[in-house]
Amino acid sequence: MILLIILSIVLTVSISFVSISLFTARTRENRTRVAEGSSKIVSELVDGDKVDHWLKDGIDDDYINTYHMIESIMRNSSDLEYLYVYQLKEDGCHVVFDPDTETNKGNELNDVFDFDESFLKYKSTLLSGGRIETVESNDSFGWLLTHYEPIFDSSGKCVAYAGADVSMTEVNDYITSFINYITVFSVIVLVIIVFVGLTVSTGYHKTTLLEDMREQQKRDKKLLTEIIESFAKVIDLKDSYTQGHSMRVAKYTAMLANELGCSEEQTELYYNIALMHDIGKVGIPDEVLNKPGKLTNEEYELIKSHTSRGYETLKNISLLPELAVGARSHHERPDGKGYPEGLKADEIPRVAQIIAVADCFDAMYSNRPYRKRMNFEKAVSIIKDVSGTQLTSDVVDAFLRLVEKGEFRAPDDHGGGSIEDISNIRNKTDADEKK
Repeated sequence: MILLIILSIVLTVSISFVSISLFTARTRENRTRVAEGSSKIVSELVDGDKVDHWLKDGIDDDYINTYHMIESIMRNSSDLEYLYVYQLKEDGCHVVFDPDTETNKGNELNDVFDFDESFLKYKSTLLSGGRIETVESNDSFGWLLTHYEPIFDSSGKCVAYAGADVSMTEVNDYITSFINYITVFSVIVLVIIVFVGLTVSTGYHKTTLLEDMREQQKRDKKLLTEIIESFAKVIDLKDSYTQGHSMRVAKYTAMLANELGCSEEQTELYYNIALMHDIGKVGIPDEVLNKPGKLTNEEYELIKSHTSRGYETLKNISLLPELAVGARSHHERPDGKGYPEGLKADEIPRVAQIIAVADCFDAMYSNRPYRKRMNFEKAVSIIKDVSGTQLTSDVVDAFLRLVEKGEFRAPDDHGGGSIEDISNIRNKTDADEKK
């Protein structure tokens, strides 16, 4: 923008200077021709043999006729400021003809006045009857171009000079008007340049800032996800029976959210929430969490407390307050028989409804030290059977649609797997321990 402003100023000054110089030169050239032509016409009009007579004896009919013709020439040329005839002598300029103008009264016949300062250097030439170039002066009479044309008598002697003054004052007026116009135009252009420059600059900086913010947001999200995934691995290390459980549940949750029409941003949020759904298990003693046999009522209540513990752990994270919701409510049931609050149907947060299906499926369809993963079709049928009671119906429907598309089945699952209910397997394990 600064470069454009500087360039505009330089171009404006350069164009103005060139324009004024060309106009002045052309005007000077044209008006010099006017001065030369007018003075030449007058020099041919005046009878050189009568100049001395008029100066000595005064006005006669020939003088009056000549005066009127000179006056007519002057008034019919708008560029002429003065048109006159002087006889030049050592004592000064002797007036022969000097018609009145619209603004000034001319001098009378035989009036004498000193040479103008601008002509002093040409005095000797003029007194000898020689010719001089057009003289340019700028004094009390204004900015003038003056040309003197010799008037000769019949013997070839220079008896006077026909002088023509052409005004250049209009050039000053034009230059002033032109400079004012250029100044106004330049100011408008500069204002436009500044406005456009600031607009473009502001837009560019906003765009750049927005892009930087978006990139930073992407990096922050990636970092947050990586941190949460690391915590999820720590949680899974706590429970020897569920290695990788949190990562799988998060993956299943994202698949279900996407199938249910959630946005990419919402799906990513649900993924992170699902990673933290079991964080409360960190506070459960290892001997209870990893107990291979049947849990006592007290131990079961302690296990159930992982939802409340998880909520208390995550509730103060202002960056992602939803993390606490998934941890607290993923064991709630649509029929109100879940925990910790016994929420029903739509009272259960949406993310918790989705995590519940993912969590339930992974609990059945994963290998444990005391049993192999449940048969895929058996696990799917159980989820289908509890739709609307233990699990939310539309989430189960989304799960079943994905199953039909070939999702959820492990790549190494070629059939087989346990078809017993988990409770039966736990009872069997407990009986084996007593033996």
